Amino acid sequence: MGTYYMEWLEQEKKWMSDYRRRSLRMMTMKVLPATAIILGVLFGLMGFLGGTAEEAIMMAVSGVILGLFITGVIVLCMLPGLRAGRMEKGIRKAIKQIGMDEREQEELAREMLKAARDAGSHMDFQMTGPGSNGTPASVLVSPRFAYMRGGTPLVNLVRLSDCEEICRDEEQKTMTQSNGRRRTIYRFTLYTIGFYLKGITETSAKGERLYGAAMGFFSQQLRDEAYEMIVRRKH
Repeated sequence: MGTYYMEWLEQEKKWMSDYRRRSLRMMTMKVLPATAIILGVLFGLMGFLGGTAEEAIMMAVSGVILGLFITGVIVLCMLPGLRAGRMEKGIRKAIKQIGMDEREQEELAREMLKAARDAGSHMDFQMTGPGSNGTPASVLVSPRFAYMRGGTPLVNLVRLSDCEEICRDEEQKTMTQSNGRRRTIYRFTLYTIGFYLKGITETSAKGERLYGAAMGFFSQQLRDEAYEMIVRRKH
């Protein structure tokens, strides 16, 4: 592989490693103690209302231990999805889907490295919608490519010369999260940038043409800023 591509790949893996450290720090410094304290107080009150002070203390300790255990399980489940290799795998998959040869991969990497140094070619933000918990994300744009990391999927790459049209859109979404016996239903608006790709004419059940690729945001303002940046660099 070329020099630019390997340099860019290492940069993206470092971004993922930094994200991993921030996520684990948040879990250990905020989520873990908060969960332990809440369950400790809750179990302690249950013990106090149903028994003696000694039983309340024992119940409180049990709540703290349960909170530590639950948080530990969550951290273990998070680790596979936070490994730096996942970013590399996502990039290689996106490049393969587009069908780039080594020369174009090198050009992509060169443009992305340049975009990362140009304040007008990238934007860093946090996903603040349901299930995201402040996940870091970025959009980088060059004259030939639009690249989003940190969303769903983790790596979202579009070659702008493949696009017939780029549109702003929005969708009403419903998501369900389960936490033990408790189930929470979220209803929210997902603001999207839709890319109509040449040669892709699939339609929905309503007869509407489907996007060949799309980027989603929980904030209309962030969506609009990313859209303007993409359209400006494309032209």
